[in-house]
This record gives sequence, C-alpha cells and structure tokens, in this order.
Amino acid sequence: MTTVREKIMGREIDLKIDSIDELSFNRIVNFVNEQWMEVKKENINVPDTQKIAALTAVRIATELLKLKDSQENISNSYEEKIKEFIRQLGESDYIN
Repeated sequence: MTTVREKIMGREIDLKIDSIDELSFNRIVNFVNEQWMEVKKENINVPDTQKIAALTAVRIATELLKLKDSQENISNSYEEKIKEFIRQLGESDYIN
C-alpha cells in the first residue's frame, strides 16, 4: 500500500492512495484545502480548528449531494424520455 503524507487543513496526515492516481489525489487535496481556507476566511472569529474542519466537511458534503441530486434528476429525465420514445415506437408498429 502506498502511503503519502500530506498537509490537509493545516495538519500533516498520512493517507493511503492505492485506489487513486497521484494527479487525482493532488486535485482532491488541493480542493479540500481551498474549501478549508474559504471556510476559515468566512469564520475568522472561530478559533476552533475542529469546528472549521467540520464546517468544511459540511460544505463539501453539501456540494456532493447537490451534484448527486442533479445527476439523479438528469438520469430520471433521460429514463422518462427513453420510456416515452419506446412507447411511441410501440404505437408506430400498430399504425403500419
């Protein structure tokens, strides 16, 4: 197993990265750190780094869930369109 030490949210953390390529891993680390810095700036009066980390996790989870919901809505829309197309094809068989 490949273990990498990275600075995430101001702390050195050992992470196992066997299931992801290094470029993707670096993008993830950068994204998390960028979100953390934004949350820190928005909550400058909050000295508790654990609270900042929790707020960062909530922000990232919110974004993830929005994307999942959007993807699900798109999937459902395509599924409905496919069903309608199949229904129309079935009707056209009866016309001929």
